[in-house]
Amino acid sequence: MLEINCTVRRKSCVDTLKKEDISMICPKEDELLAYIDGFLDDEETKLIKQHIGSCPYCQQQIEVMESEKLFLKETLQTPKLPDDFAENVVVQVVPYKQKSKRHWKWGLGTAASVLLAGGILLSVNPMFAELVGGIFTSDNVDEGLQIAIDTDIATPVDIAVTDAGITLHVEHLIADTSRIALSYSVTNSKGKRLNPYIDEESKKNVVTLLNENNEEVELSSRGWGNTNDYGIYEFSLLNVENFSKGIIRMDVKELGGKSGNWQIEIPVDLAAAYKHQKTVEIDKTVEVEDIEVTLNEVNYATSTTDISYSTQLTDEAKRKLKESIEEKEKKFSEEIVNTFFPYNPTIGYRIEDSKGEVLGYYNIYGRDDLGHTVDLNMIGGIGTFEGEVKDMEHITWVDSFVPEKEHSDLYFVLDTVYKTKTSDFSITFKPSELPYTFEYNGYELTIDEVERKTDFSLEKSWLPIKRQVTVELHMSGYAEQKAPELALWAIEDESGKSYFTFNSGSSTLDETDDQNRFKREVQLITYELQDIPEEMTLHLIAETEAIKLENEWRVPLYAE
Repeated sequence: MLEINCTVRRKSCVDTLKKEDISMICPKEDELLAYIDGFLDDEETKLIKQHIGSCPYCQQQIEVMESEKLFLKETLQTPKLPDDFAENVVVQVVPYKQKSKRHWKWGLGTAASVLLAGGILLSVNPMFAELVGGIFTSDNVDEGLQIAIDTDIATPVDIAVTDAGITLHVEHLIADTSRIALSYSVTNSKGKRLNPYIDEESKKNVVTLLNENNEEVELSSRGWGNTNDYGIYEFSLLNVENFSKGIIRMDVKELGGKSGNWQIEIPVDLAAAYKHQKTVEIDKTVEVEDIEVTLNEVNYATSTTDISYSTQLTDEAKRKLKESIEEKEKKFSEEIVNTFFPYNPTIGYRIEDSKGEVLGYYNIYGRDDLGHTVDLNMIGGIGTFEGEVKDMEHITWVDSFVPEKEHSDLYFVLDTVYKTKTSDFSITFKPSELPYTFEYNGYELTIDEVERKTDFSLEKSWLPIKRQVTVELHMSGYAEQKAPELALWAIEDESGKSYFTFNSGSSTLDETDDQNRFKREVQLITYELQDIPEEMTLHLIAETEAIKLENEWRVPLYAE
């Protein structure tokens, strides 16, 4: 394996430079590769060329990279394989629907890796990825998309539009019944890859999904992601009904740091996806720990296995919780206690095959060595409330997992419920006397700092200039794995006035102490408190506990 240690290389290079040349530190590996391939503009090329002339180390790296490029070109474009190579590959391939053969996969990044037929592992230029496939063939996307790209629901698009010297090139489309994903790249006039980010917040750039009637489809969620070379845009269809055909319209006004007009329409047809889809109605309900869990259905699509279920408290449990919330509202306010925070229950579960092998899960008990909820083979999930949040009606969830390549009978195993309750825990302290340490319900936390921050934002009009003051509280410490989530807080000053508080930075780290407790960090922010009081009180309004079930609920995910 050829690898370059950037830290060592940079130090060695700086040692060879004159004092006046120190500002030109060694170019990064991808910059040297772009220089070799001619993808830099004139100014960048001039700077690197000047640097190479005074840096023996980079001269050596250029020679190595040019030899590597020549080797890869000869190996990838004209590979010499045994006469019986194809026959041997076919024998070993595991069929999955219409899956085609892929002899190697690429990983994208600053330096990608590829396993060649001869068994040699090299560090190569990401640009070579174009020789064997796009982003959907790499580990930069979830395994469901990797599976789908080799089926008939994937289509090479190859549509490009150029303006202001920038080219937007849509390369591949995956149109499944559960989601639609497209990949694209952005390059300049010399073919150099640019940041593919499409900023939709300014409303200048709009990417929409339209149905056959040219109407925008209401989506529960959409997502954007990128690597160094590719952008990915994904639409979730989990809560979309009656969509089978339409177009994706990209109307982009700002791209690659320039203004222009890039418009592309990509046809979308789910006919092939619907042929492969299989939906199994379950409609079974269980009551555990005052929680009703209904398993609705499972949808077997090409790129995902989607499990639909709903959760809600029983009527009696809901009544008691509402009463305790009302008591909190009397002490604080409805805004603090019940404006945004959902008190609805959730669940933890796993997916097994008929032999009991765990194929996926979403659960705090999934890993004993981690102190937070984890998942296995889970792609994403969507929850939909019925009515207002404070009404605590049922939530319908759809969780998406990587599909199994080989058919097997799957089972849904409910083993944990997450239940929220109100809390009466409070602590009073003086910000001038920090740090302050306290213990509660499996936690040992230290209030490290309380700080006042002021941000100024200039609106597009001349006036006014807005001043936004926040008071932020930082805590750190350790907690047992099964300690409840400290979900909702309020801050009270010395006059007895309480303030709405966001729990904006809570996290559980893998680091543990000598008692095997996991490290916790908490950041609370209030936008209402203008100054740090001499004395303040933290009130814990609500906490969520994870309850492991003694009697698990196991339901088949197939038609019985």
